[in-house]
Amino acid sequence: MKFANYAAAVFAIACAFFAFDAVAKADDNDSSFRVMSFNIRCDSGVDGDNNWEFRRETLIDVVKENDPMLLGVQEAVPGQMDYLSEKLTDYKWVGVGRDDGKRKGEFMSIFYKPEMVDLLDSGTFWLSQTPDEPSKGWDAQCFRTVTWCKFKCKKTGKEFVYANTHMDHVGTIARKKGAKLIIKRMYDITKGELPFFVSGDFNVNDQHDAYISITEGVDDIPGLRDANKIAKERDAAQEYTYHNWGKIPPEKGDIIDFIFVNDKVDVLKFKINPLKHSNGRYASDHVSIVATLSF
Repeated sequence: MKFANYAAAVFAIACAFFAFDAVAKADDNDSSFRVMSFNIRCDSGVDGDNNWEFRRETLIDVVKENDPMLLGVQEAVPGQMDYLSEKLTDYKWVGVGRDDGKRKGEFMSIFYKPEMVDLLDSGTFWLSQTPDEPSKGWDAQCFRTVTWCKFKCKKTGKEFVYANTHMDHVGTIARKKGAKLIIKRMYDITKGELPFFVSGDFNVNDQHDAYISITEGVDDIPGLRDANKIAKERDAAQEYTYHNWGKIPPEKGDIIDFIFVNDKVDVLKFKINPLKHSNGRYASDHVSIVATLSF
């Protein structure tokens, strides 16, 4: 009996090892890559010891240590975009200022590694009733945009679309209708045929209408899946992404930053990075999230 129990235990350990090994190998295969979403907190000048000039090097360190192929940033104002462009020399980027479609206001930009992907097409639309021009939608307090890019992977030749957004922090109607607009626009851009995924700060947790709208879909268009919930492997330093410079206690924190994928995308890993970097500084009032994806 003891031998049987021992054999069963060995067998269980072996199965767990091979399952983990399979995920690890999948993460290293030619079709996998990392995408990071990061609300970098705008350079407001009112954050004291957490002002941009004190944490900007830390933020660059976080990006480089996670080494994503794709990076979607939120709240980046022009000066921050200049700094990111200067320091992230392995990347090119796409995006516009949300207030005028040029350089005014916050950017929801997408950074990408040109040695890994070719940029085939890109664009911006506003979360509003007039999405093709700078505009504020429904009950939103701010202009809100979606930046999207169509890429071709150089290793595999596969095409896919990535979108990055930041939903309104006030307008409940704007968030719900904005989520439905994202689903419709992404379906139009991909013709319902390509893998695609959407990252961003949605300013709600998974109990709110905007989350439900983007996961349930609209009309005959299927919803998206939360990468955090379907990942084969998960690494979470804490169970919330907005921390307000460490002032929010764990029991009151929420995950409000997400990466959503359609049914043509596999999620191998999902990571919620720690509040503080190893140097003891906050990179932002949000933490970054990283998904390892494959088609």
